[in-house]
Amino acid sequence: MFSVVSIALVVLAIAGFGLVLFRVLKLLRTYRSTASMVTARTGDRVGLLRARFAALRVAIAGRRRHRRDGHAAQYDRP
Repeated sequence: MFSVVSIALVVLAIAGFGLVLFRVLKLLRTYRSTASMVTARTGDRVGLLRARFAALRVAIAGRRRHRRDGHAAQYDRP
């Protein structure tokens, strides 16, 4: 009688452990996809920010060259 109860408890424990393991793995998969999406989006934004800073450096260098040539700053006026 005790062996049947013990075997039933072991089977129930293994089934419960399998269920918990399945849910944890599912959550980890969701977390991994979310983390990779956030990493990609952050990388895109950092790339855009670097491009903007590079364009700003080029524009500033162009204005410095223009002023060094002895010309006044040119502005587009209607």
